[in-house]
Amino acid sequence: MKYFGTDGIRGVPNKKLTMDLVSKLGMSLSLLNNKDVVIATDTRVSKDMLSYAIAGACLSRGLNVHFAGVIPTPALIYYSYIKGYTGVMITASHNPYTDNGIKVLNKGFKLKESEELLLEDFIDHPTNYEGDVGKFILEANAKQIYLDFLFKHIQKSNLKIAIDCANGATYETAEAVFKRVTNQLVVISNQPDGYNINQDCGSTHLDLLKKTVIEHQCDLGFAFDGDGDRVLCVDARGKTIDGDMLIYLLACYLRSQNKLNKNTVVLSIMSNLGLIKKFKEIGVDVLETKVGDKYVIEALKEHQLSIGGENSGHIILPEILHTGDGVLNALLVIGLLTETNTLLEDWFDDISMYADLMVNIKVENKEKVLQNKKLYNRIDEIKKELNNDCKIIVRASGTEELIRVSVMAKTEEIVKKYSDELVAMVRESI
Repeated sequence: MKYFGTDGIRGVPNKKLTMDLVSKLGMSLSLLNNKDVVIATDTRVSKDMLSYAIAGACLSRGLNVHFAGVIPTPALIYYSYIKGYTGVMITASHNPYTDNGIKVLNKGFKLKESEELLLEDFIDHPTNYEGDVGKFILEANAKQIYLDFLFKHIQKSNLKIAIDCANGATYETAEAVFKRVTNQLVVISNQPDGYNINQDCGSTHLDLLKKTVIEHQCDLGFAFDGDGDRVLCVDARGKTIDGDMLIYLLACYLRSQNKLNKNTVVLSIMSNLGLIKKFKEIGVDVLETKVGDKYVIEALKEHQLSIGGENSGHIILPEILHTGDGVLNALLVIGLLTETNTLLEDWFDDISMYADLMVNIKVENKEKVLQNKKLYNRIDEIKKELNNDCKIIVRASGTEELIRVSVMAKTEEIVKKYSDELVAMVRESI
């Protein structure tokens, strides 16, 4: 793809995300054969420039624009789905405020490759239009309709809960929901200023949540990412419960209720070997996909399975909602703990997770690194040295100009040794 990555179009506003590109993308949405487009944003300072550019372009092509303002990505997806609208989310998810991005949905579902190619062709070869213009509508209902959906999944709890909203799109909705869950709620990172989204907070920076949970003697804490489709957790001891572990928790519960379809879960290739071995030990099959929630969603749909996700905190239970939703999944975890009268830490003491380390290396030419045969020959050698009891993945980020080097093995010493070696090889090839 020329413009679309693994999750829409990402870049720095006024550099990759120019007004010309964004406007042409907005005009191209008329090719999706839908008269209505709903637009929402996270809290980045560039949200207004990008959302108004897209809105103006849509209006110029006769499309009606429903502007929903700041709401989480799953809220936009849910509203787009129930209304049958084209959806546009202005967000760069877990990235810093300097980046932004545009996710496009067709009636609540991510675009097919054929649809992305259709839009890209229009961007490169725009056509004239002399028809009627569309209407601009401030869509006040989108947030409340989404909240009403979440309220159906609330179970009251006596647990003391902390939530970290990443100064992002969940800063209002998450607090509104969890105030109905518990009378003992601690909320942090809910004061967005356009620049502090994901800044030392949220699911990519858990230290603040860990500190908050311990200082306030909370039973657990949840951290969302900038657009609200991911969640990670911290237990009462301040220990990280990542997406893999939350999938394990929810899958075990579904299995106990005879609701784990085909006794199988979907994980990405980044998922922890210790978790995979534990699933096999208890008789649950694992289907692994490429990195990216769209691949998890495709596998869930193709095989008609009931849960899947990534260690980053994207978790999808398609029989409830067909996309990852951090707040929804946090509610499901609370409901599970309440129903089973257990604590979060009770579920994981018998799992031996493998040590792992991911290093991000900024590059200008990702393809050049990925064509380094010497690097991949060395990876094959390392796997033999470790009797294949490891995971080593070198891949290009689909959302940033980065090469990600991931090493997973039984001990931190082994991981550090081989990670340092492979990172050095990548840097040499830049």
